[in-house]
Amino acid sequence: MTVKDQIPSFPQLIEPTSVRNQVAHGSDDFQTIASKYHSIPEREHAEELAMDRIMELLRTGFIRATGRKSEIRQGNAERWQVQRYKQHSKVREYIDPQFWGQAVFIKSARLNTARAEKAEYTDIRMVFEDCRNHLAKDVAAHKVVDVTDDVDSPTSEYSTPYINLMWRAIDEFEISAENQPIKDNLVEWFLDQEIAGQKVSQVTANYLASFVRLPESRTGGNRPWKVREQKAAK
Repeated sequence: MTVKDQIPSFPQLIEPTSVRNQVAHGSDDFQTIASKYHSIPEREHAEELAMDRIMELLRTGFIRATGRKSEIRQGNAERWQVQRYKQHSKVREYIDPQFWGQAVFIKSARLNTARAEKAEYTDIRMVFEDCRNHLAKDVAAHKVVDVTDDVDSPTSEYSTPYINLMWRAIDEFEISAENQPIKDNLVEWFLDQEIAGQKVSQVTANYLASFVRLPESRTGGNRPWKVREQKAAK
């Protein structure tokens, strides 16, 4: 059996730093993160809250993590939080959720080492699918709502007789992206209508006939055969 055969196969993995940044800031880009906060303590507080959320999921096993383990101490520190370890395993393994009951991440730029009283894991990676399934809402909360979204924007009740008349034409001719009536038929229909008790003028009818159709229909959309076909159907 080769060394490769002894190494377990893991799903897609992601660095803890990236997970923390996405949960805390909604981004993994340093410049984007820096622009969101007025001070470093404010940013660090957001990251602490994110790590609390991540640690909760690690302890309950909802997020699986992997790493290279060591139980060999390097030195005799009285406090295990500052104790160092050496000779970490060459083979990555899943971290038992019970480890996270006491463990703390060692503060560093990479955030890739966690230590408990009797063991340490380094080169830590989390299962991407677990993070996506259980932290999606936390990440989505950072997304800016588009105020132009029709769902969230208040619907205006304002309209004009011209707009109402165009809606009537759309219903009358069943106008859609796939069904673009020829302009002459529309002009003729508008000329038979009234606005505020007055007949629609030729100029207005031409404008309205143009506005109820797609812009591309004004440039070569009505081929001669199509015009003849629509006039015959009329």
